[in-house]
Amino acid sequence: MHNTPDKQIHLTSPEAIADYYNSNTTRFLKLGGSGDVAAIHRAIWAPGVKNRTQAFLYLNQFIADALRPMLGNEPSAIHLLDLGCGVGGTATWLAQTLGIRITGVTLSIEQVQLAKARAQQLGLSAQVNFVLGDFSTPLHLPPAHAACAIESFVHAENAKTFFEMVARHIQPGGRLIICDDFLNPPHNSRALWWIKRFTQGWHINNLLTTHSAIALAEASGFRLVEKRDLSPWVQSFNPLLLWLVTTMTYIPLRWAYWKNLTGGAALQVCVKREWTTYQAITLEKLAN
Repeated sequence: MHNTPDKQIHLTSPEAIADYYNSNTTRFLKLGGSGDVAAIHRAIWAPGVKNRTQAFLYLNQFIADALRPMLGNEPSAIHLLDLGCGVGGTATWLAQTLGIRITGVTLSIEQVQLAKARAQQLGLSAQVNFVLGDFSTPLHLPPAHAACAIESFVHAENAKTFFEMVARHIQPGGRLIICDDFLNPPHNSRALWWIKRFTQGWHINNLLTTHSAIALAEASGFRLVEKRDLSPWVQSFNPLLLWLVTTMTYIPLRWAYWKNLTGGAALQVCVKREWTTYQAITLEKLAN
């Protein structure tokens, strides 16, 4: 790893990321505890959250609140891009809650199939569409009014290219909502070791400070609307369990889920020691 905070990642190919999610999505759903919410993202135990379902719905609600000022009298005219859509839990919830149209994008064929089946089961196939694709590269997507990326921004090969791509796809006044991990420098060699363990385990390509990410977004024509630190409300293992999982994952097993456990345990160490932070960021595209 380099010692410069925003340049610590050895790039993981889109194919490797796709394999990671194809191999692990079923386990994420089974072991993650999100139930009918179908979330492959973290539960946020913020003030007022009373149960696990509400904790998993917190990020969905954050996105809905960020989009509401745009809805006007015809929500069905609003089109959202869900970049890194998982199995469609957030997309289908937003479609039901706000009445908007959504296109979800994921690298994982497993996730596309599960997301389409979910939309069909909920009677949302005409309102929500899911496509297989890499949002790090130019995509032929319909114009949109907004975009969101929940725990997928870090998979983008290049953050600058990511913001430029979103800026091309959404109209002025449109919003981009990112919920993800960010660096919280400065870092010593021990911190960098744990950060490397996290990024390799979770196949992460870019891990920036919030300041750097917002600066890149502003260079692509966005302005910051809101930045909310959710780190205090991300529930972690108890110390004994964290020690046990961390110790176990020193064993270099080839099991696909082992990488997730390795990266997840390392991330909990990083969050606990404030080497990384979990943020929800709302940006708005300025007029050209």
